[in-house]
Amino acid sequence: MIVKFCGLKRLVDVEMCNKLQPDMIGLIFAPSPRKVEKDLAKDMVLAKSPSIKSVGVFKDQNISEVIEIATYLQLDFVQLHGKEDYEYMKHLKDLGFRVIKAIEVERQEDIKKAKRYVEIADFVLLDRPKGNSLDITEFAKLADFDYIIAGGITPENIDKFLNLNPVGIDISSGIETDGFKDFVKMKKIIDKTNKYKVGETKNE
Repeated sequence: MIVKFCGLKRLVDVEMCNKLQPDMIGLIFAPSPRKVEKDLAKDMVLAKSPSIKSVGVFKDQNISEVIEIATYLQLDFVQLHGKEDYEYMKHLKDLGFRVIKAIEVERQEDIKKAKRYVEIADFVLLDRPKGNSLDITEFAKLADFDYIIAGGITPENIDKFLNLNPVGIDISSGIETDGFKDFVKMKKIIDKTNKYKVGETKNE
């Protein structure tokens, strides 16, 4: 079970993650209130624990910009949130980058669309459109492939997401208070997923 804390924008966010040890941290370079400048991002990547993977989040950006930022930061993964096509992803893969392809899910058809990326992406991420309050678990349970899930996860409702047996969870606003990462909420997520991982081991 991969735990990804996304939308970090301060060095203190990284320090909290170093204490809690999620598997991945996400830094946003697409237009967003959580967007970080690449020089701050560089400091954040250098400050993180070596065991935590860095993920850069992009959306419909020129591929040369993505390559430049990913190379400068030595990102572990590039996460694509827009309409990037197979060729775009193949180019990144050919250059040695690992890719997470995010698909916004509003209907059953979007699950079929997501499945097309399974063979090229290292991970497929199912997310709900920004500002949408739909229950993504209703669609995610129809998926017959491995995926990371995001969209409305909080410490209070995470069990519903974990019960789907995703390969990972991706959480941003659900670990914030007043727009800033909240250590208590982050710890609750880690504690819940750790319990779940113990259960996974027992069931094997």
